[in-house]
This record gives sequence, C-alpha cells and structure tokens, in this order.
Amino acid sequence: MRAPSISNEIGIQVWNARANGEEPNLPDGAIDYIGDSELTFTELELVELSDQLDEIRLTYGEKDKKKYGGEIDGAIVSVVHRSLTEYLADFHLARLGFWRWLSNVALNGAFWQFIMWRLDSTAQINWGLTSQAQIVEVYFYRAWLRGHKMHDPDLANPYEYAERGSSDFWRSHVLRVEFGKDREFVKAFLDVVEGRANGKRVGTSELRKALIPALRAWSSSAAFCHLSYQENIELIMRLRSQSI
Repeated sequence: MRAPSISNEIGIQVWNARANGEEPNLPDGAIDYIGDSELTFTELELVELSDQLDEIRLTYGEKDKKKYGGEIDGAIVSVVHRSLTEYLADFHLARLGFWRWLSNVALNGAFWQFIMWRLDSTAQINWGLTSQAQIVEVYFYRAWLRGHKMHDPDLANPYEYAERGSSDFWRSHVLRVEFGKDREFVKAFLDVVEGRANGKRVGTSELRKALIPALRAWSSSAAFCHLSYQENIELIMRLRSQSI
C-alpha cells in the first residue's frame, strides 16, 4: 500500500482556502505518495472513520471543549488507530506528509472541520503544517500515536490506557518526553496520577512542580524500560513521597 502525502506549502494553501470558506484548488502533482506499492490508500478507506468521528462530534455537540476536550481526544484514539492501521504500516503513519493530507485534503475537508470544531483555533500546527520534528503536535497523529504506544491486546479493552488522561497530560508529560516511550511506565504513571494505585490523585500543581521534576531527574541517569508495571508503580510512588 502507498499513502497520499502533501508538502507543507500545499497544506498551507489548502488550509487558507478552507479558512476563507473557499474550495481548495490543488495544482497538478500536489499529491505525492509514501511507498512504491501498486495499491493506493484512498479516501474510500476513510469513510467509516469519518462517520465514527461524526458520531463523536454529535455526542459532544456544543459542550464546552475545554471541559470535555480530554474525553473527546480519548474517544477518537481507538477509531483513528483501528481505521488507519487496518491499511497502513508504521512506515506510512510516522510520516508527516500523510497527516497533512488527511487533516487538510481528505474527504473534502471532513477532518479539517473536525479539528476546527474540537480546538476552535487557527494554530496550523494542529493540521500538520509544521516540520517533521514537531509531528507530535499534530492533532490526529497524536491520537494514532496514543493507540500505537498503549494498545494492549491482553486487556479487556486494548485501548484502556490510551483513552485515559487529559490532553495536557499526554502532550506535556508523555508524548513530549523520553520516559513516555515505555508502555508499562505510562500505565503505572496514569494509575498513580489518577489515584488508582493508592487512592490519592496527584494534583496539577504537585504533578508539574514536584513529580515531573523528580521523574526527569531520575531518568537522567536511568531508564524505565526494564521495569515491570508493579516496579514502575513502586518507583513513582517512592519518587512522589520524596518530592513532596
């Protein structure tokens, strides 16, 4: 399978046209492809995903996106991950050009409209209009990455941990940092922060001013990857008690 891709320049042109209420006019050759297979990923493979996103959008409607944003971002994880990994490999989905195409061009802007509804922002980085180094800031890529990192087939709900946690928690404390790469650590981290490990939630102030600095200090000379879920729980709890 080969996947559609567009450049940052083309993406900006499309984004600006949609923001002005105009129909984008793609020049010849605007769409490139990732991979060299004779099979091409097309918009037909996105219809079901778009329908599922429409259902989520209807569910939350005009609710306060700041209040319910974490729920919305968690709700889209499984549908985005399942829909795209059915057809595409990590090789395709790790490339920014695909997410630019999906977010700006695909299905006549259906995904563009979803991002605008969810974020009510003109920060184009959310639509993939940035560099590869900043791909973690792209809205739909973050949803796929959460599923990719945390999908656990041994759980009753394989996306249980991928769906939990606030938007800020994932962006600032998992996806942007090195220790967010270790799945068992992230599971333990979520359970401690949400109070599932010992019944006492970690407040925002404590998380940012005490626990996160303690985790960064520890991980500067060690790694979480060799620790089990329970060992991560014990380590995080110990660092938490020392940092208070």
